[in-house]
Amino acid sequence: MKNREISEIFSEIADILELKGDNAFRIRAYRTAGQNIINLDRQISDIYKEKGMEGLCDIHGIGKDLAEKIVEMIQTGVLKHHQELLKEFSPGFLGLLNISGIGPKKLKQLRDELNVNTVDDIEKACKNGSLETLDGMGEKSRDKLLEAIQYYKQQLGKTLLVKGEKLADELIAYLSESYYFEKLEKAGSLRRGQETIGDIDILAVTSNVEEAVDYFTRYRGAQQILSKGRLMVSIILKEGIQADLRLIEKSSFGAGLVYFTGSKSHNIKLRKIAKNKGLKVNEYGVFKVNDVTGEDELVSSKKEEDIYASLGMEWIPPELREDTGEIELALAGKIPKDLVELEDIKGDLHIHSTASDGRNSIEENIESAVARGYKYIALTDHSKLIKIAHGMDETRLLEHVGYIRKIAAKRKDIKILAGIEVDILTDGTLDLADYALKELDIVIASVHSKFLLEENIQTERIMRALDNPYVNILAHPSGRIITSRTPMQIDFERLFKHAVARGVYLEINTHGERVDLNDKNARRAKELGAKFVINTDAHDTGQMDLMKFGIKTARRAWLSKDDIINTKTINELLRILKRK
Repeated sequence: MKNREISEIFSEIADILELKGDNAFRIRAYRTAGQNIINLDRQISDIYKEKGMEGLCDIHGIGKDLAEKIVEMIQTGVLKHHQELLKEFSPGFLGLLNISGIGPKKLKQLRDELNVNTVDDIEKACKNGSLETLDGMGEKSRDKLLEAIQYYKQQLGKTLLVKGEKLADELIAYLSESYYFEKLEKAGSLRRGQETIGDIDILAVTSNVEEAVDYFTRYRGAQQILSKGRLMVSIILKEGIQADLRLIEKSSFGAGLVYFTGSKSHNIKLRKIAKNKGLKVNEYGVFKVNDVTGEDELVSSKKEEDIYASLGMEWIPPELREDTGEIELALAGKIPKDLVELEDIKGDLHIHSTASDGRNSIEENIESAVARGYKYIALTDHSKLIKIAHGMDETRLLEHVGYIRKIAAKRKDIKILAGIEVDILTDGTLDLADYALKELDIVIASVHSKFLLEENIQTERIMRALDNPYVNILAHPSGRIITSRTPMQIDFERLFKHAVARGVYLEINTHGERVDLNDKNARRAKELGAKFVINTDAHDTGQMDLMKFGIKTARRAWLSKDDIINTKTINELLRILKRK
C-alpha cells in the first residue's frame, strides 16, 4: 500500500473513534500517525522492507501497535480493525463530516437524536423543523446548515487537484515503466489546473494497442474496469476516481491534446472560428472543407501550436482555456507572454515550524527552502488565539524572533525573515499588540474563527485588520476549505479595493483544500490593482512542494511574474514590505 492509502485509513479511524467518543489520546495518535506518514519522503513499505518493525517505530508518532497495523496493511492491503469499525456505520455516513459546521460531536448528536444517516436526512431535518429541537440549533444555524449542504452536494464526485495530480503522476509512472507507450500526456481539467477535477484523462501514443490496453487495466491501483475498447479504456481507481486512457495516433496528437484538454466552452468557440474560415476542427485535426469533392483536406494535426495557427491564433496556455477572453486575445496576437512560472518563485513567505503547529524545526524548514533553490523564507507561526496550535503570545514571539535572528546571522546562502500569522479578532483588531508586531520583518493576518458573520460585518472586520500599519499580507482571504467549509460572506470588491489602498498583498494559499484566493477572485483583484503572494502555508517541509498548485491558480487568474511579490529579489522584497 502507498503512504497515501495508509494515511487515509488512519485518518478515517480517528474520525470513527471521535464519533464513538473514544479516548482523545488514541484519536490524536491515529491523526498524528496519518499526517506523519503522508509527509514521509519515501514509501513506508520500503522503510519496512529495509529496517523492519524497528524502522517503522523510528518514525515520529509510530509505536509498536501502529507499526503492527502498518505491517498488516503492507502485507494484506487492508486493516481488519478499520474494516470492523466501518461496519458500525452506513455507507457514506462518515462523508457527512465534510459538511461545514458538522463535526464528530454534532454528527453523533444528529444520529443519536434524529436518526440521521445521510445528507438527505439532514436536509429533511432542517426543513421539517426537527433540527431546531436540538440544543444549540436555531433558525440561523438551520439556514447556515442548508447552505453548507448545498455546497457539499456541489463538491460530491469531485477530487481536489492536488490529489488528482498525485494519482495521475503515479499512474503515468506505472505506464512509463513499460515499453508500450511512446508518449503520455495529461488532459482535461487536470491539465487546465482546475481546483477540483471530475476524472483523470491521459492521452497516449502507442504502436502496441492491445498490449498497451491490457497493461493499463492491470494497474495495481485499479479497483474496477469500466470499459475496455481499442482506443479508450476506463478504470475506477481504489480512491473511487475514474481514469481514462485514450490512444491517439502520433500524427494527430496535437489535435487530440487540444480537444481533450478542453474546456468545452473553449472548444465550442474554436469550432465556430473554424467554421467561419471554411474549416472544421476536431480531435483528429483541422480540415479544409472541400465542397466540390466532399472530402476534407487535412491542414494541421501534429502539434497544438499548429492547430491554433491554422485558426489564425496564437497558442493558448492550457490554464487559460475557459472561454473567458483568451480566444479573442489569441486572434489578436495578444496572449500574455509573462504568466508566472514555478521557476519565478524565489521564496515562501508563509511557513510554520515546531514553534506552533508545524512538524519541522526552524532549521529543517530553512534547509528545505535552500534545497529548493529559494533565496529567502519567512517563518510565520501562529499567534496566541490559536491555542490548539500552540500559538505565541507577545513574550514568546519576541523570544522566537531573537532565536530566528541568531540563526539568520549565520546564514549567507538564504535570507530568513521573522514573521507571524496573526489572528483577526471578531472586531477586526489583531490578537497581538503593535509593540510586538513592529519587531517583525513580515506580518500575515488571517481569520480562523467566526466564519459565519453576515457579509457587511465580516467585510468590515477584515478591512479594519488591514488598517493596521504592520500588516503586509492577508492570508487565505475567503476562509474556505473546498471539501468542507463554504467561503465567508465577504464583499470582495470592497475588500480588494481596501487592500490596494492599504498596500496589503493578497495571498494565494496553495494548500490543496484551500486554493484561496481562487482563480476568479484573484483575476478580479488584479483588475482592481491588487498584488499577490503565492504561499504554501506549509506545516511540514514536504508541503513546500504544493507551490506548483498556487502557480496553476495564478496562471488561471492571468497573473504575471510582476503581479507576485515573492518573485522579487530579496532587496526588492524588503523594500516592498517596508512601504506599508
